[in-house]
Amino acid sequence: MKGLLIDVWQGQRDQATRKVGAVMNLDATPATGHVSIELEDLLLEDRSIPAFKAASVTSEIVLERTENGRSLRFPLTVILQDVGAQITPQIAVAGVDGRVTIVDSEVSELDLDLEGGFSDRDDGRSTERLWSLAGRVRRDLSEGSLDVSMAAFELGKVPEVLARLPLVESEAATVGGRVAVSFGAGLARAEGQVRVDGINVAHPLLAREVVRDVGFDLDFALEIDPSKPRMVLHQAHVRRRGVELGLRGELLHPAQRSDRSYRVHAEISPTPCQQVLEAIPAALVPALAGFELDGDFSLNVDVGVDFADLDALVLDGTVGLAGCGVRQRPPRATVEHLAGGFTHRVTMRNGQLRTVHLYPGSGTFTPLPLISPHMVAAVLTTEDGGFWRHKGFLPSQFETALRRNLEAGRVRLGASTITMQMVKNVMLSHERTLARKLQEMILTWYVETVLSKERIMEIYLNVVELGPGIYGVTRAAQHYFGKHPSELTPPEAAYLALMLPSPVRRHVHYCRGELSTAFQVKLARILRLMNERGRLSDLDYEVWKEIPIMFDLRERGDTGACLGEIEALMAANEGQRALSGLLTEAEDSFFGDSGAPPGRFFDIDDVVLPDPTEADAPGVPAMDEELDDP
Repeated sequence: MKGLLIDVWQGQRDQATRKVGAVMNLDATPATGHVSIELEDLLLEDRSIPAFKAASVTSEIVLERTENGRSLRFPLTVILQDVGAQITPQIAVAGVDGRVTIVDSEVSELDLDLEGGFSDRDDGRSTERLWSLAGRVRRDLSEGSLDVSMAAFELGKVPEVLARLPLVESEAATVGGRVAVSFGAGLARAEGQVRVDGINVAHPLLAREVVRDVGFDLDFALEIDPSKPRMVLHQAHVRRRGVELGLRGELLHPAQRSDRSYRVHAEISPTPCQQVLEAIPAALVPALAGFELDGDFSLNVDVGVDFADLDALVLDGTVGLAGCGVRQRPPRATVEHLAGGFTHRVTMRNGQLRTVHLYPGSGTFTPLPLISPHMVAAVLTTEDGGFWRHKGFLPSQFETALRRNLEAGRVRLGASTITMQMVKNVMLSHERTLARKLQEMILTWYVETVLSKERIMEIYLNVVELGPGIYGVTRAAQHYFGKHPSELTPPEAAYLALMLPSPVRRHVHYCRGELSTAFQVKLARILRLMNERGRLSDLDYEVWKEIPIMFDLRERGDTGACLGEIEALMAANEGQRALSGLLTEAEDSFFGDSGAPPGRFFDIDDVVLPDPTEADAPGVPAMDEELDDP
């Protein structure tokens, strides 16, 4: 029999829950019970599993005589040609050839020997044999083992898949490896090795530029319990250019969010700091070009999250940057540059340029001793209560921010210290990428080793954005209140500190000439916290707590135009960037034709500041509420 069309379905034909289609060729010898069967262009569709397509499925069937008539002889082997099945919306196995042996009539056990390739569709076609799978398993995966091998192959051989990944110019990149999987007692255990070479990753959350030549070796051993679902990572080692990251942990991820929990340990044994730096792809750390490091780096971090008890969240360990030293640095990161007079140039969201000259007599700079101590107290209260005590990082504040973000299901609270903000403003950009955050953390460590806390605070207050195109406390005090920074009152200082989470959007109060009721409540809270935390005396608090903010509106102009400027800037997408920082070329040098004198322009030892013991206890965020609204 040749060419018998099979079209079978369950339910309504146009809404079938199951469907089988094929063209059947059959050759039977009744006397011996031998049947040769071939199904061409087979299509199996079931809403509960991915569709299965095959160019050809053949088998030699023997019907044995028994007391009850004829029955199939087992084991029964099925030969497959050009099979395809969708694994994810982006990737399908394709061009699969080989055999599947059914061990018994209950189909309780399968013996597999298959090889195939990949595609972006489940049409079965693939020109390359890129993987193989062999082993014997129970149908319910209660017992058995499988061995999956993938010889290193160029991604250009699977162009359809490559086109759907966040990769560019990666046709010559290779991937390969081997995974052994065993099943038993309701668990799946896997161990294996994978090697990736030469991929170029392009993703807006990763970095501004393409991250090129990414490659690593990975070996792992893990256990999966599908009924939970739970994964125990017994060990994993990621190796790149002589640096090895070790991981282990347990992930419990059921459908109900409150039942989820994650526990991960990460470590890097002492490794030369320069070797670690060189192992990081260059596009992730462009600002660190020119740095050379001494010493050894180590990492030992534990993270534990239980959604049923987020108060018990654990974020603990050490990031061993303290073991590193800097033996060479780029010109814009030298102590002489950062401690001396320089010109800070920044592009706004709309691409316009703003300049702050950080040296006496420039008209845009105020030395720290001449800035109102209320201004320092206000930013300590809103931004970083432990500034005088920590070394650039406040680990417990990271823990608090992580807990609040997990509770909210989104990023609602940051954990940037004043040093981290200064580094972002002066050396980097405001892009929201993993690369910027990585560079920010490394440069924060560096800045804390070469500058005093007083100089860090001084630079921060003189460059921070406090309104549309308004950079630094000198310009802000004049714009909002028509006065010098030394004259700022406690409410005025608190107002400027409250601008920091969203300095452009919150400029609406100035445009309208008065604070909203909600913002007045926020300002009153800041003054109360300043008093409670010992940064504002009881007398000053009683004197100023009821005094309203009075704007100097001489620079406002038309209210509509003022509000329009805010809308235009919020709609712009250029992104803020320090042109005088570490991400630009030499023509943006910090001195240029500014005429600023090089070197130190005051003796930092002569600076008088509030007593550092007035800072918050370590680990307590100064502000723990979301302040993105105006």
